[in-house]
Amino acid sequence: MGVNFIPPLFLRIGGNILSIRYRKLCADDLSVFIRMRLDQLLEEGAEPSIDLEPHLWEYYIKHLNDNTFVSWLAIERDRIVGTSGISFVEKPPYYSCPSGKIGLLSSMYTIKEYRRQGIAKTLLDKV
Repeated sequence: MGVNFIPPLFLRIGGNILSIRYRKLCADDLSVFIRMRLDQLLEEGAEPSIDLEPHLWEYYIKHLNDNTFVSWLAIERDRIVGTSGISFVEKPPYYSCPSGKIGLLSSMYTIKEYRRQGIAKTLLDKV
């Protein structure tokens, strides 16, 4: 199985038992991932003043390719139901981090009907 896939976790949602799988984001997932990122931003109250989608495509393609962005997904059947992400960036060095290299958490989002089931916590543990 490797480190890019985690065995399914079974959850009970609304009386149904669901099998949630976890795996790393790949380029083939970007259409759905970007749509979910836009949904997240709107849900958080962002005002869509520009067409952000092309900028997100550019960012994720670049940073997936150079391994400075990593994301894990929660998948139920073939549907992405949760996302996570960490960007690796470099700041000027400081005493507690002389390399200046830090990780910025982003894209933590779970579709509403799947919330409060531990999905985000599991995704956070992965990134």
